[in-house]
Amino acid sequence: MSKATLGAGDVQIVLDGETVTLRPSLKAALTISREAGGIMGAFRGLSDLNLDTVTGIIAVGLGKKPAEIEEAVWRTGIASLVPGCTKFVSIIANGGRPADEGDGGSEKGNPQSA
Repeated sequence: MSKATLGAGDVQIVLDGETVTLRPSLKAALTISREAGGIMGAFRGLSDLNLDTVTGIIAVGLGKKPAEIEEAVWRTGIASLVPGCTKFVSIIANGGRPADEGDGGSEKGNPQSA
C-alpha cells in the first residue's frame, strides 16, 4: 500500500496576517465530519458563512482547539477564509490528497502512489 506524499494535501491560508498551514489527517476528517454533520454539512456550513464551522475546520487543520483561534478567525473575517477552508474540506473528502487535475486518474498524478 502506498502513502500520500508528505504535504501533498496541505492548504495555506492567511489567518490574522500570518500564513498558516492546514494539514489533512484522518483525525481532522473525523472531527470535521462529526462536528459539522458530515462532510456535506461542512460544505453547507462554509456556504452559510457559519463562524463555528469555519473556526472548527481551521482549528482541526492546525491541530488546535477552536477557542485558541476564534479571535484570529473573527479578526481575519470568515468570508476571506471560506475559499481555503473549502479547498481543505475537499482534500479531506478525497482521503487527504488533492483531487487529480486532468490526468485521467493515472498513478502519475496521485500522491498516494509515491
